[in-house]
Amino acid sequence: MLVALRPLLRIKNKLGASMKVMQILLSQSEAGAETYFEKVSAAFATDPSIEQQLIIEAQGSREARLQTAAVTYRTLPMGIFSKPLLYNTMLKRHVDTFEPDLIVTWVNRASRKCPPTKAVVVGRLGGYYDIANYQKCDYLIVNTPDLVRHVVESGWPEERVSMISNFGELPPALSVDDPLPSIPAGHKVLLTLGRLHQKKAQDTAIRALTKIPNATLLIVGSGELRDQLEALAQSEGVAKRVQFLGLRKDIHHLFEIADLCLFPSRFEPLGNVILEAWATGTPIVAATSTGPSWLIEHEHNGLLFPVDDAERCAVEVNRLLHDSPLARQLAENGAKKYRSGFSQPIIMQHYKDLFTKLVTDRRSGKLAKSRALR
Repeated sequence: MLVALRPLLRIKNKLGASMKVMQILLSQSEAGAETYFEKVSAAFATDPSIEQQLIIEAQGSREARLQTAAVTYRTLPMGIFSKPLLYNTMLKRHVDTFEPDLIVTWVNRASRKCPPTKAVVVGRLGGYYDIANYQKCDYLIVNTPDLVRHVVESGWPEERVSMISNFGELPPALSVDDPLPSIPAGHKVLLTLGRLHQKKAQDTAIRALTKIPNATLLIVGSGELRDQLEALAQSEGVAKRVQFLGLRKDIHHLFEIADLCLFPSRFEPLGNVILEAWATGTPIVAATSTGPSWLIEHEHNGLLFPVDDAERCAVEVNRLLHDSPLARQLAENGAKKYRSGFSQPIIMQHYKDLFTKLVTDRRSGKLAKSRALR
């Protein structure tokens, strides 16, 4: 179940906010976890009850988006000489100067490198990571029930983990416009998003396209497999119907031109793309990896096909492309599920309620400090 805890304490700081929250991301990647970090940060920036500050590695593209979204942040140096000399010192200085009530560490590295602090340290996991990376954390947030199982079976105390899923909205403030792709007349548009990695199974989508006539596949994402996937599209005879768009930050515009979203991942703990499709009213076809199987009810709010089964993938895609009433019904049901459990206001309230409880418990002595940061 999603966490639904009511606020227990409101202590005003000098700015009138109820709580000082610091979020730390130490990554140059622009993959799913990093994108969601930006979305959560942009959402907190609009909340007057939260005084927020981020710590990120210096990175021009991320900084530009955060500035547009009016998010306050501090950077760590990434130069050849400045990084080894100043990185850790500045990380500690930023934490000490801000004096947060609570710190959220995103992805393994931030959780390992969090400096000593009186704040509650909450590690946020979106994957099946080694729990040894989170020994400095007092508490964990994961985004699926199966990740709760994973951390508990790995030895994490069950009373110190909560499941709060992701939200699906695409904040306009984080968007960076790019020219839209040109689509051949009469073609349907299939949109798939994700880094070009074996886990994301863009190869399945390309093979399925051979059995989906009059359709163009838009592949959004960057990664080491681009040359291999382009060669596959060529060998399968669909190269002219596949467009590799690279890393994009205008996702809401791409959803607007898509007839359906195709999500073929062979390994997926959650699947932000599903939530984004629901939020934009886009029908979705997905493989039966862990996250999609949890989120999607087949033939109710999406269609599912077995992992790696390109033929079944094509069958389900063709169903939607030739059955407009079914596509509309799936999109409407997906939107209903998103609004009832995965919208930004609902998810952000879960975060705030949990954070308030943890800070209150720390001040009352109910939540002891992690041994690694005492």
